[in-house]
Amino acid sequence: MATNEDRFFNEDLYVLKPGEYHATADNGILGTVTGSSVVVCLYDRERGIGGMCHFIVPGTIGTKGILFDDIARSGVTNMELLMGEIVKLGGDRRQLKAKVYGSGEVGVEDSRIGDILKGNLQFIEQYFKIEKIQIEEQDLGGTSRKKIFFEPKTGVVRKEEISPEDAALFVRLEKEYIDLVFKNKDKTGDVHMF
Repeated sequence: MATNEDRFFNEDLYVLKPGEYHATADNGILGTVTGSSVVVCLYDRERGIGGMCHFIVPGTIGTKGILFDDIARSGVTNMELLMGEIVKLGGDRRQLKAKVYGSGEVGVEDSRIGDILKGNLQFIEQYFKIEKIQIEEQDLGGTSRKKIFFEPKTGVVRKEEISPEDAALFVRLEKEYIDLVFKNKDKTGDVHMF
């Protein structure tokens, strides 16, 4: 995660790359750029605690569902790590709300992209239903990348479309991240949800 010394909306800006997550109870803005991967903003508005996670599910999830599927393990692991950080900061798991973005067809030239998009959408649908977390807003699919700015203390999200030229760094980072996740997709352990 990179920090931006410039002020954004009069707050510090923390930029997450694909594969990263961060939770905080402090003032500040979490930001990233959407793409083929999923961006989840998770927060407990009452306690002013929240976080962001930027990840992919490396392929199509089978008929057994996310709790029994090897493909879904990376998504479950990422979400549980974020949720664990929020709870450690004092957040109440029962009060969490979510806003979800990304999983778009945005020009990542990869033969696996169809499986990634389908897996991401299956994961989001099943995970939040199992965890009983309300999704307050979602912007999934599409063909444009967006900058996402999230205020963890309030749950407010601002979105801006971004040109392909301005997204070049994130395109490269996302491609590297996708390659790494696929390389390591069979190396995760068992999934235990709390």
